Amino acid sequence: MYVPLSNTGIMCPEDISSRDELVALVSELLLRLEEMTAEQARLQDDLTQMSAEQIRLQSDNAHLQADNSALSEEVRRLQEELKKKGDPPSWAHANKEQPANKPPRTKRARGYGRRCAAEPDECLTHAVEICPDCGQPLTGGWEAYTHESLVFPKETVRVVQHVCLARRCGVCGKVVVGRPDPVTYGLVGQRRVDARGMSLITYWHIICRIPLRIIQQLLIALYACDISLGGLREILQGVATAGSADYTSLRDTVREEPWVHMDETGWRENGQNGYVWAAVTPLIRYFERHGTRSGAVPKEILGLEYCGIVICDGYGGYDGLSCQLQRCWVHILRKGHELKMRHPEATDACAWVDIIHQLYLEAQELISQPEYAKLVESIRATYRQSFEQRLLAHVTPALTSTILEQARLAKFISRKINELFVFVQYPDVPSENNPAERAVRPIVIARKVCGGSRSEDGSKTKMILMSLLYTALVRKIDPIVAVEQMLLGKPMFAK
Repeated sequence: MYVPLSNTGIMCPEDISSRDELVALVSELLLRLEEMTAEQARLQDDLTQMSAEQIRLQSDNAHLQADNSALSEEVRRLQEELKKKGDPPSWAHANKEQPANKPPRTKRARGYGRRCAAEPDECLTHAVEICPDCGQPLTGGWEAYTHESLVFPKETVRVVQHVCLARRCGVCGKVVVGRPDPVTYGLVGQRRVDARGMSLITYWHIICRIPLRIIQQLLIALYACDISLGGLREILQGVATAGSADYTSLRDTVREEPWVHMDETGWRENGQNGYVWAAVTPLIRYFERHGTRSGAVPKEILGLEYCGIVICDGYGGYDGLSCQLQRCWVHILRKGHELKMRHPEATDACAWVDIIHQLYLEAQELISQPEYAKLVESIRATYRQSFEQRLLAHVTPALTSTILEQARLAKFISRKINELFVFVQYPDVPSENNPAERAVRPIVIARKVCGGSRSEDGSKTKMILMSLLYTALVRKIDPIVAVEQMLLGKPMFAK
């Protein structure tokens, strides 16, 4: 580009008026020429270095492409081998890296793995009376070793016939009929099976989840006792009828609890879809079957006057409750984990999920401090509001995220923000709904075994028996003994 001399600070020829000025102009131009020549040489050296660097980068690129081709070939080979071997099962997980500073395993005491010998009911001694080589009689001896065996008895069911005699008083003429004591003989009304047998059949069907046909075969194989399928169903209904008062008592107790877990799962009745609703506390497992999943069901179970706290998942059916709700954090964190697994390349979204998890861990660390529970409720409420504000400020920008899973999770958190940190204000309230999830698991397994029930009475019987027996389990009570005592007139759960 042409630049006038007037703009460079050099005198123009029109401004020259003498020979001295011309000499000075020529000297200045020669000096500028030398500077430009040196600058050109420097630029030429830079160009030479850049050309050498370009050649080196091209060589490195060629090596990287060769390595990439080799790795691609190796991946293809491994994929072909994997297809030949088959995909790993869904329950298989990759090995976890062991920490470098893991302490050594503590050595167990000598004889730790030996079985605990039970107190024998019978002791049999075995000895050789005559020497097998020379025929000399053998006496005395010492204990070489012992062997313990569990002998299952081969006993049939005992059939007891109670003959009730009628006697007339010779003085007043009154007729008196002798009747057996139900508690002494384990009699339940006019039923043919005693209380122990009814309790055992109930335990097999509810806790062990054995179908009635298999129970029928077990009774024949173990006790030589043949009971029809209708008789087994009648036994279960009889146990449920006897335990209906305890079942109602469980529901009343749930309504008095300061907090309760709730969950629901499917249960078909006579081919029609329905749901089993579970109300769970540390000492109660209460189940009801309804044909709907509407929000009216938890209101009916807990009562309209319930003022405690309900721990539940994100299902909208619980929104109609007038009490406080604590949404399950495990479900929220699971949604975040699924987001990270589906979009590992979205680093911002993954970091967004990690911050949510970190806020939850901070809240858990806060309430785990020994002195935190002693703080007044107003201070704990302030902490709760602080966590809610921090979480809301964090998730609000993600409401318009292009990642569908992130936007959905952000919308859910923003809508339920007042139901996420209730456990900060009330430290005794759990932050997750795992007890209810574990409580409905046996029902899910039973549903897969039997497919549901055939009538409304069958569903009601199932719900009563599951509530009673699983409540006995969580209270560390033997369900067989508890049901037996209940059939004989004693309350199943002492208050």
